Amino acid sequence: MARELPWFRIGLVGLLVAAVIGVVFVVRGGHTVPDEVQPIEWGRQACAHCQMLIDDPHHAAQLVTGEGEALSFDDPGCALRYVEDHHPTVHRLWFHAGTGERWLLADQVSFLTGRPTPMGSGLVAVEPGTAGAVDLAAARRIATQVRAPEDMR
Repeated sequence: MARELPWFRIGLVGLLVAAVIGVVFVVRGGHTVPDEVQPIEWGRQACAHCQMLIDDPHHAAQLVTGEGEALSFDDPGCALRYVEDHHPTVHRLWFHAGTGERWLLADQVSFLTGRPTPMGSGLVAVEPGTAGAVDLAAARRIATQVRAPEDMR
């Protein structure tokens, strides 16, 4: 009886692994899920929640779903209400800092409250530890209790 060569088995296993990777690639549509904020067309792109144009970066937020869809928002409250209403699989959720040019991940953000914002949530993203700031859980409660005018239809 002929004995199989070890390189044959190694090659067969390699071929099987390549086939599985290929199937996963095709099923996922060849897309990778972004781990960075995707570009926003300021003044031209609509908020995924309220459909108002996203004009001011200092109030913007962006959600990347587990499927890789990037949804942008004009107000932190819009992002939080969207998550509450639609229950998407959240891969990443960022909030633009109220000052400067920095984006803050949801697990590294706090919010000042009672500030003017595009859709009236009053939430402005700041670094954790900022005096008077509330955490994300408190911001979610605020955003879902204070409904913006577009939610009152």
